[in-house]
Amino acid sequence: WRAQAGGRFAPGVHATAVVHPDAVVHESAHIGPHCVVEHGAQVGANSVLRAGVWLGEGCIIGDRCLIQPGAVIGGDGFGFAPLDGRWEKIEQLGCVRIGNGVEVGANTCTDRGALDDTVIADGVKLDNQIQIGHNTRIGAHTALAGCVGVAGSADIGAHCTVGGAGMILGHLQIADHVHVSAASVV
Repeated sequence: WRAQAGGRFAPGVHATAVVHPDAVVHESAHIGPHCVVEHGAQVGANSVLRAGVWLGEGCIIGDRCLIQPGAVIGGDGFGFAPLDGRWEKIEQLGCVRIGNGVEVGANTCTDRGALDDTVIADGVKLDNQIQIGHNTRIGAHTALAGCVGVAGSADIGAHCTVGGAGMILGHLQIADHVHVSAASVV
């Protein structure tokens, strides 16, 4: 196992990675140092998980994806309900489904869905340090710049862009081909 010439990554699982026996990793995928691939997770053909990526239980990464170091895919969403003056955790039962040709930046977190899945469609590009809330849907070939925050259950169309530090509030539907300027709140 090691990087090939020209920046390509050789297929295989690094010796320090942890892959659950019930996970499915395509033989052409690359799982880097200190990655964790949980029970029932799937990694598609020619996809690359760089160092320290965590892929949660039942989450799916399609073909030809690049997941940069430190990304967390499938952590619990921020689901809590008030109960008798305190917060009660709501189980997050969905997963994250990432399409083909997606790139996810370093230290980006994509939360699993509460009941439905969080879905990142084909060709989406996510920069570094982005937060994708539970049950979010991002349409094909949309690009989000660094430090964007997307609250739970937002539905972003295809071919959209969101500039750096832009914020998308929860439960909104954004049409295709919308461009949100940096530091804007929708």
